[in-house]
Amino acid sequence: MTYLFDSPAVVDVAASLGQSATDDDVLVAQKVWDYLVDGSSVAPARTLLSISRLQPLQSLEDDEIISESTLIAWCRPASSISGIVVPPSWLSLHPKTIQSGDISSSSHDKTHRVSFVQPAPLTQMVLLAHSREGYNAAQARSSEFNEWLAHAHPFIAQGNILQAPTSIFEASSNDAGPSHAKCFGFKVVETEPVAHGLVQREQTRILLFTAPDDDMQQDAETEEDWTEVDDALEIDERFLGSSILYSIPPSSSQTNGAPKINGDNHLSPNGHVDTRHQTSQEWQSSVEPLSRPFSSHDDEAIYLQTRDLSRIGVLNGDWAVVRPVGQSCSRLVRVIASDELVPQGQVLVSPTFLHNITKGVFNPPVSSTSRLAFRSSPFGSKKPTLPTAQRITVARIASAASVDRANESAFLRALRTYFHSSTRLVKEGDIIALPIDTNEKHSVSSGEAEEEESVPIKLPGIIGSSNEVVYFSVTNIEHDVLPVSGEILSTDTYVGSTVGELGCWVDSTITRIVQTGVEHSFIPRCAGYLGVFPSDTRLKANKAFQALFSLCSAAISKDAAKYQLQLSVLLQGTRGVGKTTVAMSVAHSLGINHLEVNCFDILGESAVQSEAMLQVAFEKASSCSPCMLVLKHVDALGQATQNADPSKGLAIADVLGQCIADTQQAWASTGFPVLVLATTATPEQVPTQVSSLFKHQISMETPEDSERLDILEGLLEETAINPDVSVKELATETAAFVSRDLFDLTLRAKNSSVKHIMTDIASKTASLSGIQLKAKDIDSALSKARENHAESIGAPQIPQVSWDDVGGIADAKADILDTIQLPLEHPELFAVGMKKRSGILLYGPPGTGKTLLAKAVATSCALNFFSVKGPELLNMYIGESEANVRRIFQKAKDARPCVIFFDELDSIAPKRGNHGDSGGVMDRIVSQLLAELDGVSAGNSGADIFVIGATNRPDLLDPALLRPGRFDRMLYLGVSTTNEAQLNILHALTRKFKLHPDLDLNNIVEACPFHFTGADFYALCADSLLRAMSRKAEQVDEKIALLNANPPPHSNHPYPLTPQYYLAEMAEPSDIEVLVSHEDFKVSLDNLVPSVTPEEMAHYSDVQKQFSKNNLVN
Repeated sequence: MTYLFDSPAVVDVAASLGQSATDDDVLVAQKVWDYLVDGSSVAPARTLLSISRLQPLQSLEDDEIISESTLIAWCRPASSISGIVVPPSWLSLHPKTIQSGDISSSSHDKTHRVSFVQPAPLTQMVLLAHSREGYNAAQARSSEFNEWLAHAHPFIAQGNILQAPTSIFEASSNDAGPSHAKCFGFKVVETEPVAHGLVQREQTRILLFTAPDDDMQQDAETEEDWTEVDDALEIDERFLGSSILYSIPPSSSQTNGAPKINGDNHLSPNGHVDTRHQTSQEWQSSVEPLSRPFSSHDDEAIYLQTRDLSRIGVLNGDWAVVRPVGQSCSRLVRVIASDELVPQGQVLVSPTFLHNITKGVFNPPVSSTSRLAFRSSPFGSKKPTLPTAQRITVARIASAASVDRANESAFLRALRTYFHSSTRLVKEGDIIALPIDTNEKHSVSSGEAEEEESVPIKLPGIIGSSNEVVYFSVTNIEHDVLPVSGEILSTDTYVGSTVGELGCWVDSTITRIVQTGVEHSFIPRCAGYLGVFPSDTRLKANKAFQALFSLCSAAISKDAAKYQLQLSVLLQGTRGVGKTTVAMSVAHSLGINHLEVNCFDILGESAVQSEAMLQVAFEKASSCSPCMLVLKHVDALGQATQNADPSKGLAIADVLGQCIADTQQAWASTGFPVLVLATTATPEQVPTQVSSLFKHQISMETPEDSERLDILEGLLEETAINPDVSVKELATETAAFVSRDLFDLTLRAKNSSVKHIMTDIASKTASLSGIQLKAKDIDSALSKARENHAESIGAPQIPQVSWDDVGGIADAKADILDTIQLPLEHPELFAVGMKKRSGILLYGPPGTGKTLLAKAVATSCALNFFSVKGPELLNMYIGESEANVRRIFQKAKDARPCVIFFDELDSIAPKRGNHGDSGGVMDRIVSQLLAELDGVSAGNSGADIFVIGATNRPDLLDPALLRPGRFDRMLYLGVSTTNEAQLNILHALTRKFKLHPDLDLNNIVEACPFHFTGADFYALCADSLLRAMSRKAEQVDEKIALLNANPPPHSNHPYPLTPQYYLAEMAEPSDIEVLVSHEDFKVSLDNLVPSVTPEEMAHYSDVQKQFSKNNLVN
């Protein structure tokens, strides 16, 4: 409860630069300081302040939020300022938190959120020395170094670079060698338990490391190279000319008449053609959409690097003219320079702006990258001379959210707030995207109309709790033509702006806004930008996404209606694999609406009701075209008419077919298609009459390592991760996990990290000290996820059996690792058509460690493990036994890299033709097993799948199993024939025992015969331990009986004592220490009966010789 409600006081303030502030301190306005002190337990004077941007920065590279956007620094109050004052050097030192665009001249422009911080003490800090010299000096004078850290840098953040002066190491200079440096550098690699906190001399453990000399030299050379890079801004006469020569004076006079416009040439008021625009420079660049909002005016701004300003000929904050390459339609934009936001040579714009500027050029917008041309405008940084609209008409874009009357009050309120919050720049045909929260129900009545202005609505630039996006189209703009200045010749840009070619201002105090009608149109891909839908950038590498995207893009192309390319797709895959997410991502990428219908909701009490509800779903999809209709769980339609006569067919299938055909008519009437997509996790349960209605079928497989890595990186892209976490290794360890499981795993890990921090640190401190996801959090979440889902979803687990648990079979260990590790470590050898040897057969007497060896191989190679007992595959129903074999291999394909271990293989794969079962089930099982083995050894679907079989009687197996490409690698596991091998087995079995000091295992081994198997040695050790435990229990019972017979006076213990109470309250360490002695082994050895007799061993030796002669063993 404390974590949820006991939060520190926060204030939104404006930031400014000031020379009075030092490099270490931030000046805070006294009024803000007093408010923070009242809401915080931090004592005033000089304390730590948390500063974060109200709008997060986003990087185009990797498409993720820039981390470390929260800055913590020392602060002190000041009475003559407003907001906060930061040092000018912070623009370059902390560009992720302090941007040049944040520094405003008005105190009302709040850009940052501040609060006091009570830092948590650090328990551990890992430092990396930049030089060997500094490492030696810090080691020699560790006490002085720790003292300097505690006083000079009490507040440490992960990633900081510490500069330690050489003066603190003067006494150790003789040991460290002569130094010409003024200071030594150290990097803070890791901090515990939070990302930043206080260094305390007695509590913080400091670990110091040094990099190899080669890395140090390379880092030094790289740093030297960076200093030589000249990143200067190029400014020439064209840059100055575009700012001065074409400037328009603020005053303007009425001309005799409106200018005449003819094509691209504009006439000046005196009738002369204005050709100065021909000398204005134009710069072309590729444009990428923003993935997160940067400001509430993103729809009229572009973002580029500072060095690119000279290419256009503008300054930061100036207005420019932009048009698509090869087109003449232009509009005005404000140019914002941000080196942190934009990579070199790129331009970022909002998805809505990109859609509006390229509409008609890239329609439908199947490409996320466009090329635009930019040139300077005559307005500079002043407000452009554009007409103010007298009246605009906007229409709803048909979508599932906009046609629902329950959302009418929400999207009308959002539209009203959008125009009332600020003056907007719009053009006819523009589309406006507004996020709404459909869960908030507002009732608008005549008495509440006047109070609507006070209802807080989030602007489109602010990501909140919105779950839907409603789109509006500007269908008409009425405005007056502005008079053109007669003092100088007007540029064509200026003349075009006066007549509204570059857009119009919409001022809610002047402009009348009318909302009417519904339009059909492609929509901007801004659901992810507005935070309504997760970013789909990482899904584009998914095979199912690519296949579905290719089909859908062809179905919505310009000539698709002419050729009647009606699309219907059946998307199948296991539960939680991400079918719905892929469908939504494709719809979002293509700029079409998405309507999701659960087929279980369609089912009514009667078949007629179900058919009617299905028709209603298609009618709604047609009203929202262009639209993708997703029918989830389409297999449920088979339950609609369970009692119908089979000869009459499935009635709802006929209705579904008619509805799909009717979408062609809706396409002709609206001009936009309806794409039908059905999903199912059980394709075998989909009626044939239903599945035949879909022209295409796409199967989604369980994600591979690379796909799981993309999913995990997307789920953790906005999460602070500790350096000890390897997302790549986590992707390998989560084999057989689908998207839903990975989401659950990351959520569990995040909750675990919060719980670990909250147990030691107060909630206010933890929330501002940087909670990071650590390896222990992921390990605990992964173990819980495996425990909860292993049985329900069939996710195999990696057995924890190490080679220390296996003894005496060193030769077999080497052979089996060579067979399995080669394809894993060198897959390129098998990419040219060479078949890998993926089948291994372990044979020999029972109890020789065949199962244990297979588990150890899976553990050492980090492979998942399927253990299949032969009789488990048998089923009384015809065809089910073979189906069980197919399911085993399919699960293995989903969980690869994986080992399938068939124990007692001779029970399910005997020689064909020797059994008299009427159904021939054993023969069919063998045939199915052979087919699956052939698929494993050849083809990409069986890559990284290894099959290990174990049997006591290889002579009973079907000979086809032992042919090349199947179980062509046979390893004989016999008994230990030397005392040394037997001793290795005993060491492996007793490595967790407490042995008596007088016990010598060599003496035990010398008394053991050579026909003892591994199981016999296990029985010997287990029986010896049991005898030692029984002896210790008898000793404890005798001690308890003695105490009960002579209880001490004035004792606090209840008498008579019970064994449970004595062991819990009174036992000494010697009472619970079990020591296995030589006598225990001797008695157990005398009573042990070997599991394999010498005669049986002779038979197994003959079997080994038989298969060795057939050259089946190296």
